[in-house]
Amino acid sequence: MPTLGLIAGNRLFPIHVARAARALGYRVVAVGLKEETSPSLEGEVDRMRWLALSEVGRVPSLLKEEGVQEVILAGQVRPERVLKSETGLDAVTKGILSLLPDRKGSSMMKMAVTYLESQGFRVLDSGTFLKEWIPAAGVLSRRPPTSEERSDILQGIPLAGSLSRLGIGQTVVMRRGAVVAVEAMEGTDAAILRAGEIAGPGCVVVKGCGPEHDMRFDIPVIGKETLFAMVRAKAVCLGVEARRTLLFDRTELLAQADEQGLAVVAA
Repeated sequence: MPTLGLIAGNRLFPIHVARAARALGYRVVAVGLKEETSPSLEGEVDRMRWLALSEVGRVPSLLKEEGVQEVILAGQVRPERVLKSETGLDAVTKGILSLLPDRKGSSMMKMAVTYLESQGFRVLDSGTFLKEWIPAAGVLSRRPPTSEERSDILQGIPLAGSLSRLGIGQTVVMRRGAVVAVEAMEGTDAAILRAGEIAGPGCVVVKGCGPEHDMRFDIPVIGKETLFAMVRAKAVCLGVEARRTLLFDRTELLAQADEQGLAVVAA
């Protein structure tokens, strides 16, 4: 039985990965971060090891003890959490962070991948076990977008890719060709709510990462929380980058979008 090492951040992404990998016959060993990872993950894996953010330098040794060779990173670690934890970091983690050019979330994750590879691990794409939730191009919802909404999506996808490439975020919120809000450290849902306050009903939410994005970390994800935020902000349409975005519980998510009259498009 192959063993998968799962380095788990927050929310449900790690749980989905664990379930899918075990269904394929993997033994899953998870390293959870006490400040971020849901305790529910422990019931979904074969072995759980807990660390504080200040101890992440121990991750390779824990995984090697479990015979892990392949690793997947799933779930966010909020950059602001890392910033607040810097004073108590172990020596290895301090050394890794000292090599970073900045404290962007993308820079931290890229360095994590580089470090794991230097320790002999193969780092898999985040969506490896969830391919059925990554849509090809097309209209995914019952309601197609209006011509105005489609125009906002087509303008927003390259803008979101530029944001991602610069390490800022992966989401832009558009309204009739204007950029209303962009995602930064506050996250997707907060950016959507802010756009609703600025522009009112009718916004189009666009999420993407660009063709050069490293899919081993920080794959764009849409879950039910994002749809809830769209409903609260009275947004009307969601555009995602085709073949590079995860729609959690895809069937249920799209049914929820149909109930709310939202258009969902992969472009």
